[in-house]
Amino acid sequence: MTQEQDSPKRTDLTQFNSSPNLEGAATWTGGPAIIHQNVVLLKCVSEVVLEEALVATDLKYNVVRRISPTTVIINDENIDELVKTLTKRGYEPKIIQSPDRKS
Repeated sequence: MTQEQDSPKRTDLTQFNSSPNLEGAATWTGGPAIIHQNVVLLKCVSEVVLEEALVATDLKYNVVRRISPTTVIINDENIDELVKTLTKRGYEPKIIQSPDRKS
């Protein structure tokens, strides 16, 4: 095997980065696994909507990782306040709660 075949395939996600926390972020295919606990998945209908929400709200300070152009993982610490802010700004998030999560 060549050295290229031995190393995990790396996909650079810096092009999707809106948060200073994610500078140089990358994901690996066939590489290390990452488990995030106490987080929320926020998926927007478009890249434009997510970018607007990141700029117009405090969402950018809660981003743990951007996983696609339309999806971010965010901290759940201030989720109630964040939902209020997003709703007030007209984003009206649809909340889908896991069955085992306690409110």
